[in-house]
Amino acid sequence: MNTIEKYNRLEELKKLVIKNKRLMVEDIVEYFNVSYPTARRYIQEALVNNKDLKKIRNGIGLITDFGNTEIYFEEKLNIKTEEKKSIAKKCASLIFEGESIIIDSGTTCYFFAQELYHKNLKIVSTDIRISMELTDNKDISVYTIGGEIRKGYYSIGGPIAQENIQNFNVNTAIMSADSINIDRGITNTDVFEIPVKKELRKCSKRLILISDSSKFNNNSFYHVMPLSSIDILITDSNIDKNIYKRLKEEKNIELIIV
Repeated sequence: MNTIEKYNRLEELKKLVIKNKRLMVEDIVEYFNVSYPTARRYIQEALVNNKDLKKIRNGIGLITDFGNTEIYFEEKLNIKTEEKKSIAKKCASLIFEGESIIIDSGTTCYFFAQELYHKNLKIVSTDIRISMELTDNKDISVYTIGGEIRKGYYSIGGPIAQENIQNFNVNTAIMSADSINIDRGITNTDVFEIPVKKELRKCSKRLILISDSSKFNNNSFYHVMPLSSIDILITDSNIDKNIYKRLKEEKNIELIIV
């Protein structure tokens, strides 16, 4: 590859990052039809003298818009990990043997799946990583809805997923959230998952929201549902005192702090 062609490819790569906010190595491999080592080299070269770009795990991201974009699943696993695991463990203690459950996507829900020790559970998963986590548990029957898989997040969505999830009736739904606001309710960064999240309330007798305290007092791009739709909310002890007070006084939900 000559110098001009190389320069043009790097400029095209930068434009793609600006447009998509972030790119994974596999995206670069597919777009430019190059090998994985070459794609990683493109990333390293694109980062040179480029203050708007940042190296992320297995890819490249846009620094200037990082606060307004959703972090990939693998990165989220390393954020508020202990809080998420404590929340997940408490949520698992509320599950009864023989229940039917539907589990939302997300890292807190992923940790919840790891805590399930109950017998004779029937679990519907909207996330392929969670489905894989549960398949080796002989006491759990796992059902996965069909639909489009969101690359980098492993959630399943789209029209097919929304239609499929309507076929289930479960005892309990476990839901995650990108942001929670007392007045606005539950909001999500990307619209892809919204139809499936909305169906969680419709197909379950009990809806449990599990979320670490950093998600509170924020608003993401798209509204999912009001907090009044939730039966139980589990979060960690770092929750702001004013938010805690308002939740207790204004919202008719069971609030559990771990």
